[in-house]
Amino acid sequence: MRAKINGIDMAYAVSGASSAPAVVLHHPLATNMSFWDEATAALEPTYQVIRFDARGHGKTEAPTGPYDFATLAADVVALLDHVGVARAQFVSLSMGGMVGQALGLWHPLRFSSITITSASSKTADTMRHLWVDRVGVAREKGMASQIEPALQRWLAASSRTDRPDLVERCSKMITTTPLEGYAGWCGAIETLDFTDKLSAINIPVRVIVGAEDPATPVAASETIQRNIPGAELAIISGVSHMLAIENPAAFHAELLPFLARHRGPQ
Repeated sequence: MRAKINGIDMAYAVSGASSAPAVVLHHPLATNMSFWDEATAALEPTYQVIRFDARGHGKTEAPTGPYDFATLAADVVALLDHVGVARAQFVSLSMGGMVGQALGLWHPLRFSSITITSASSKTADTMRHLWVDRVGVAREKGMASQIEPALQRWLAASSRTDRPDLVERCSKMITTTPLEGYAGWCGAIETLDFTDKLSAINIPVRVIVGAEDPATPVAASETIQRNIPGAELAIISGVSHMLAIENPAAFHAELLPFLARHRGPQ
C-alpha cells in the first residue's frame, strides 16, 4: 500500500488480525520492510502488524537530507494516524531503535511499549566522522561499496561464512537502498544524542542486543537500559547486529513474551 505520510510518499503494509492490538515494526539502516518477514509471520496470528519502508528506504520517497529524529518519529505517528491506530507497541532495530527513543520521549501516549534492538543512544563526537565518511564513499562508489563493511558489522563471522542466503539477502537490501535516503539517515545518526534525556521515558521498554555486535555493542544497550526507568535488557549469544534475521527464533523468544505482557486495546 502507498499513502502520503508526513509529506512523503510512503510504502507500508498492514496484516494480521485487524481487530487485535497493533504492533509497528521499524527496520534498520539500508534495509526495507521485508527485513521483518519472519517477525511479521510470528506476530500476525495475534496482532495487527504495521510495517513500512522508512523515509528514504525501499519504495518510500527519498527526499534530500539530512533528516532529523523529530521528523523521523513524526513519520511513524503520521502512519498510525493514517491507518487509524491510536496506540501501538513499537518494535525496532538499529536506526529504528533510535526512532524508538524519540517516540518514547516525544510521543509516549501513542505507544504501550517500545522494544529497542541493536541501538545506541548517542554518537560520540569522535565517531561522527564515520557517518560522513560512509556517505562520501557511497556517493563516490555507489551503495554496493557499503556491502562488505556492513556485513562485517551486521552478521557474526559464522553467519557470513555459512549463510550465503542471509549474506545475499542483506546485500540486496543494501544495494536497493536509495543513496539520498541512506545519506539522509546517516546525517540524523551523526547527531544522535538521547542518553541524557532517556530518564524521561515512562513506558515499558525492552532492550535487546547481540553479544557479538560491534556496531552497537552490549555496552551501548546497557547504557540505554540503565537510563530508562524500569527498562529490561536481553543479550542474545552467538549473533551480531542484525540478530532479528540472523536468529529469528532467539529474537522472538525475547520479544513475544514482552509484547504479550503489555498487550492492550487497539
